[in-house]
Amino acid sequence: MENPGIVRRGEGRSIMVGPDRHLVRKGGKDTKDRFDFMEVTVSYLAGPPLHLHFDQDDTILVVSGRLKVRVGDQLADMVPGELISAPPGMPHTFTNLEREPAHIINVMTPGGFDRTLEEFAALLRLPIDPATLADFAARHRLAFVGPPLADELGLK
Repeated sequence: MENPGIVRRGEGRSIMVGPDRHLVRKGGKDTKDRFDFMEVTVSYLAGPPLHLHFDQDDTILVVSGRLKVRVGDQLADMVPGELISAPPGMPHTFTNLEREPAHIINVMTPGGFDRTLEEFAALLRLPIDPATLADFAARHRLAFVGPPLADELGLK
């Protein structure tokens, strides 16, 4: 059942994906899978592999720090106040270019990505083989289509 109440500063469910904290302020189970609203801390040169979602829009607002982002064929530096949005089927990724952690707001529509993150975080604690990763991606309607951006740009 949806919880329409106020979410106070710092409240939410924390999911650690590697060194980065995803604070799920409203997740799929809170919104009947209409959307996920997350605050994310992105460590220096961290970020996801190039990926796409088959069914979800992925929207990111940079709150602090400076990100390098790839959305489709576009590569850009993003600063606070700037937003990217990747529609379903559009490959995208990002990395933090600053030594200090970057902070972003991530909205996924429809929701349910919070459950995907929970499972991915658990997978990262184990050795991952390509078959396990492919099964994970298929079940969660996403595809990994390239390396993390820091790797692609030779920053690591």
